[in-house]
Amino acid sequence: MTVLGVHGMRGTSLSTNHPDDQLNELGYYAVTRHPADVRVVLPEARTAEALGLGSCHIGERFTVKDAAVLSGAVAGCSTSLGIAPSTNYHTRHPTVTATVGSTMHALTEGRFAMAFGRGMAAYWQAIGLPVVTEARLRDFFGILRRLWAGEMIVNHEGPAGKWPLLRHVSGLADGPPIGLVAVGPKTMELAGEICDFVVLHTFFSDEATTASVAAVRRGAERAGKDPDSVRIWACLATVPDALSEDDQLRRGVGRLATYLQAYPDVLVKANGWDRGACDRIRQSELFTDAATAGPIDASASFETLQRIAELIPAEWLDSVAKGSPQDCAKTIARQYDLGVHSVIMHGASPHELEPVVHAYRADRPTLRRAVAANPGRFA
Repeated sequence: MTVLGVHGMRGTSLSTNHPDDQLNELGYYAVTRHPADVRVVLPEARTAEALGLGSCHIGERFTVKDAAVLSGAVAGCSTSLGIAPSTNYHTRHPTVTATVGSTMHALTEGRFAMAFGRGMAAYWQAIGLPVVTEARLRDFFGILRRLWAGEMIVNHEGPAGKWPLLRHVSGLADGPPIGLVAVGPKTMELAGEICDFVVLHTFFSDEATTASVAAVRRGAERAGKDPDSVRIWACLATVPDALSEDDQLRRGVGRLATYLQAYPDVLVKANGWDRGACDRIRQSELFTDAATAGPIDASASFETLQRIAELIPAEWLDSVAKGSPQDCAKTIARQYDLGVHSVIMHGASPHELEPVVHAYRADRPTLRRAVAANPGRFA
């Protein structure tokens, strides 16, 4: 591997170490099991690279899943994987966030992208941080890009915050792509307007995915951009039948129940689901008892998950890639017909995904636009 010095980087050129048949359109999420054993991030990345997957996505949690640390770990044991953590704009000082981005951009020779999410308003208020708003995201992304361009910012006072001096000297020509993890149409439009890529939420119906793609494109057009210039990722719960019955239930029904536990309104609205059905699930004694114990996918027993499954309308799980490896591969490929450019296979490790990846490769669809290993770039 040829490592370029800081002043040896030119624009956003990617590492040339990846094989020609790398599946840049496919990614996986790192360390998704509960409770998290963060050490698996290393063998996961090695397996993913050996399979030819395009990228590793990292969901930050305030446990043992620091986005910057895990990104560095993946970079240290891979030469071709793209890397895209999802974090929050206000949990680090802007200069610290800019430094993480520049460090990873240089370390990976352009394989790194940074995604940000809104998180839960109630949680931010509980820990003394401001609620994430559109205005604050616009302001913060503008700050990041100015810092990566080498600008010294004096006396900034805007929606994202107030700082007497912001300065970041990296010596790089640019910074990594910026993305949003989005659920609602307004955030999708914002992503199209101000971002390089967007990650849709898990358990989106076909209709929700199509509507989200349209919203991203509207935002891009509003900003005077090519509507197809923003890379769109579907996030697809992938539960192959080779998994144990407990794992299948936990990663399908259990994961959806956890989302209904955390932020039901936006997910129900995005999918056009029956609000009354959601209320009945959440108000049931079974659900409330399970939610009291913690995240349902992590803490509920197999028997409890079986009973919760009986409450959830079957069509709410239609978007899950399930069944044989060939069935999963077909569901993955169908996402491209809905307008996305790439797919994250969520909830299973690269080792567990191996049969699915082989089935996908055996009947790999033709993409309407080639994508790069960097999750925020096209080829």
